[in-house]
Amino acid sequence: MCEMSWRLPMTASGEKPGRPTSGRQVLLVSDDPELSASWAITLRQMGLEVRMATSGAEAASKWARGTFDLALIDVYSPTLDGIQVSRQLRFHATNPILLFTPHRDERHTLEAYRAGVDECVFKPVSRSLFIAKVWAWLRRSWTVPAEALDSVQVGRLRLDPARRRVITETAAVKLTNLEFCVLHLLMCHRGQVLPSRLIVERVWGCGAEGDTVLLKNVIYRLRRKIEPDCSQPRYLKAVAGEGYVFYPAEDLCSVRTGPSTRDEQGPCYPMTCAGLF
Repeated sequence: MCEMSWRLPMTASGEKPGRPTSGRQVLLVSDDPELSASWAITLRQMGLEVRMATSGAEAASKWARGTFDLALIDVYSPTLDGIQVSRQLRFHATNPILLFTPHRDERHTLEAYRAGVDECVFKPVSRSLFIAKVWAWLRRSWTVPAEALDSVQVGRLRLDPARRRVITETAAVKLTNLEFCVLHLLMCHRGQVLPSRLIVERVWGCGAEGDTVLLKNVIYRLRRKIEPDCSQPRYLKAVAGEGYVFYPAEDLCSVRTGPSTRDEQGPCYPMTCAGLF
């Protein structure tokens, strides 16, 4: 069912006045063809680039490989719901996720937030509120683009922010958003043991809870991509009871504990992962 058909004031360039939207990408996930078409038109009138998905698997694949600023989810089929999709997306990145839902009960809302949703928007939603929500959450991710960061090289590994990949001795490997953020943070603090809580705060955002399991999963995926032998890590090492350290075997520097505000191997960025994409 088509719930809205909106038109916005436009500038000559096709963008809404006063909003720097060029290059901003939104992932729209919906199993309602009419509604998703209507929302997509509105988002494009706002000057945003829109990518669409109709299933959880398709959404997760695009979210992991893309550089999205925001996800809008409206999925309520018999076999897949928006909470499940949100959980799949949160596994790959920390960018804002909005869940549009007709369910107003507290149990459903709490489950959505536990799954990684940043805000539940109750349906039906007016044009003005939809637009306001999108602008508000996009403002939170209007920060430093990944390509603006300098490349980081430690030993035989080089991290390329522009292409979001790591160049090893044998190949150039594409990274997901979270993989890039974690590896960038650790490489910028070569030889330092970074506590798991610090990594979670830097990557997932201050106040993040329950993301240490996700951190372990990201480390596991990174090892599979960059380590010659995952059973004997050469680059990403765990320090029992403390955290993780990027410490190549050929590196002669000593391992340090605790974060510093500056590191000779590259910039330390005190920002969330979402701010890099």
